[in-house]
Amino acid sequence: MATRRPATARRTLAAAVMICLAFGPGFIAPVQAQSSEEETGHGSIRGTLFQSDEKTPLAGAKVIAINVRTGRQFTSEPTTEGGSYAVTGLTGGTYDVVVEVGGNLFVVDNIVDISPGEGVSRSFAVQPQRPANRKIAKMPVPQGSATPIGEAAASPHFWTSTSGRVLIVVLSAGAAVALYNGLKNDNNASPSSP
Repeated sequence: MATRRPATARRTLAAAVMICLAFGPGFIAPVQAQSSEEETGHGSIRGTLFQSDEKTPLAGAKVIAINVRTGRQFTSEPTTEGGSYAVTGLTGGTYDVVVEVGGNLFVVDNIVDISPGEGVSRSFAVQPQRPANRKIAKMPVPQGSATPIGEAAASPHFWTSTSGRVLIVVLSAGAAVALYNGLKNDNNASPSSP
């Protein structure tokens, strides 16, 4: 009987590992979805603002990110001489982005989606001659638009990236094979069995 207990323990451990790997990431997402609206996030939008020629940096402007669902606004510090800005503390969600220059608003052509904790890089050029493609609720009428210059997403967290998901699948498959082999070879638990 003593030789069968390690085999049973191995099967139980393999089953527990397989369940954790298969369902573990699914248990994390609902917790994040229930977070408070007033919670400070760790997401960010960073980049550079340019004048309409798309080459000259725009100093002294502010970037405002407005959560489309909650209406909460996040504002950057004024841009540096090089036009750099950073809007931080963003929770996951969809954001309207507005550039404020000397009291005038310029609406970014596209909305920005941010996952919890994600950082994205977006650079824009203000275009006073191009009308904004939409108005933003509870904000003055925009004086023009801001067009994207270049964008690149920051690295996602490992376990939500493609590599992390592939690793989860491979480990789950390995645990399933180990469990299957453990059940299949249950009669041959130990070569020293009588």
